[in-house]
Amino acid sequence: MYIHTGKTGVWSISILKTKVADGDYSATAEINLDGQFRCKLVLAAPELSAQAGQEKLKQKCIDWINKDEAEGRDLSHSSEAEEA
Repeated sequence: MYIHTGKTGVWSISILKTKVADGDYSATAEINLDGQFRCKLVLAAPELSAQAGQEKLKQKCIDWINKDEAEGRDLSHSSEAEEA
């Protein structure tokens, strides 16, 4: 698990490697903001070491977080609140 402190709070990134053929890399990452699930990303690449794959997926998650924060999504409103 990795922690990333962004403009909107503390993000956690959990990476789960999946079993693949030798020399290939495949994993999923769950991104949470202050304990709330936000996104799941996948990385599958041939001929990529586990360490390189993990770093690449971690960076992909940080890039997603930065984009999400730049778009300024407001999480304080639920769909119910918007309908009221």
